[in-house]
Amino acid sequence: MTISYSADDVVSFWENLPAYILPFLIVASLIGLALAVLWSVFIASPIVVGRCRYFMESRQSPSPFSTVFSVFQTPYLNVVKVSFLTGLKIFAGMFLLLIPGIYWSYCYALVPYLLAENPYLTTTRAMELSKEMMYGEKLHYFVLELSFIGWNLLCILTFGIGFFFLAPYQSATFAEFYAAMRAKALSMGMTTTQELGGFVRHDNPNY
Repeated sequence: MTISYSADDVVSFWENLPAYILPFLIVASLIGLALAVLWSVFIASPIVVGRCRYFMESRQSPSPFSTVFSVFQTPYLNVVKVSFLTGLKIFAGMFLLLIPGIYWSYCYALVPYLLAENPYLTTTRAMELSKEMMYGEKLHYFVLELSFIGWNLLCILTFGIGFFFLAPYQSATFAEFYAAMRAKALSMGMTTTQELGGFVRHDNPNY
């Protein structure tokens, strides 16, 4: 049996919807949107930073999976602030003119790694350093992203199961890219080992 819906069916549904239901739907939608934003700002973004640290530490020696959640310790709120303001600038660029947003997304692509290495960086410094490190490297980063298109298509054919295997490989690859950009930044005097102290495993629970 085939079930199909036409545009008239959709219009009819909304026309016949009781008036008292609409406010509840609006409120529910706003609550859902607010929860999604809070999740992205306070949970998802810090986990991205923690994931960057996990893969950078794993380049040198096996790192415990708990490293992904280490960012929820001190200075958690600074990581949240920097990640939020960086994302907000990129979103504003996308929303207003699109091109600036795309450009900024590449300029600030390394901010999560910088926060993973030094979670005390200010927003201005993190964005500035990422932009300097990505100077002349945006095309290389774009090509690196394109190299995964075929793998992503194959993963879609597996109904998403393949992403469980592809995601770690992608994260490890981008960690190598950051390692190369970090080495370049240090050699060119963009930063110092005092600012970027490396990804030595930290066993201090207060880190």
